[in-house]
Formats: sequence, C-alpha cells, structure tokens
Amino acid sequence: SLYMSLLVTLNVLFTLTDVLGFAHFWGLNINSVVTIYIILAVGLSVDYSAHIGHHFMLHQGDRSERAIQALQGVGSSVLAGGVSTVIAVLALVNSQTYIFLVFFRLFFLTCVFGLFHGLFVLPVVLSYIGPPAHAPVHHVATKKSGTEMSPRV
Repeated sequence: SLYMSLLVTLNVLFTLTDVLGFAHFWGLNINSVVTIYIILAVGLSVDYSAHIGHHFMLHQGDRSERAIQALQGVGSSVLAGGVSTVIAVLALVNSQTYIFLVFFRLFFLTCVFGLFHGLFVLPVVLSYIGPPAHAPVHHVATKKSGTEMSPRV
C-alpha cells in the first residue's frame, strides 16, 4: 500500500533525524565517514519498521487489533535483530580508530532509535491512522496433485 509505504518512510526519516541529532551531541561532524554510515543506517532502520508495517497489512480486524497482532507476530524477531546488531558492534566500543568509533556510535544509535520507532511509535500511529488491511487471499487446490493453484480473492 502506498499509504503504508509513506508511514514507514516517515518512520525511517524520524529515526535518521534522531540519529543525526544525537550524533551532534557526541561530537560527530558531517564528513565522508559519517555520510557513508548514515546511508547504511537507512537500510538498517527500514528493517525495523517495514516488518511491523507488513504484518499490520496482513491481519484483519480494527486498527488496534492489527497493531497488536503485528507486534505479536514479528515484534520479538525485530527486537532480537536489533539487540543482536547492538551486540555485534559492542566490540568496537573502546576503539581508538575514528572510523570504527563512528561505526559503533551510529549503528548503536540506529538500533536504539530504529527499535523505538519500529516497536513503539509506528504501532501507535498505525492503531490511529493505519491503512485498511489487504483482502484475504484464498488458495485453490487441484484435485489430482493437491498443489496450490493461483490465488483467488
């Protein structure tokens, strides 16, 4: 849905705004290293919101029920992905090299703010102004092989 894509895109922009704002307070200036990591952070932050948005669209019911079902369906997986990314970059926390220090700081911020926006902000927004669900898809089985044929709406 175009509307869901817009909501996920806004969520990613909010995450990047938080990351850049907090990076300023950590003394990081915009340069080529920070720019490269911010580009990588876009892809990382999309992951948190896109899974929640996708599952929201798959479920039936009112918006609040669908937001809860989306969190129950993929919330723990999204959280595990974010926590494992933080654990992976923790090895760089005491680095003295500028590139590795920037990598740790920006990826840590991306995970924290991405998880916050994906697991807290987006479900609340979807419960109030989320798009309608996709129509359910029913699969038709053939008589001979029992395999699925094309979906029928």
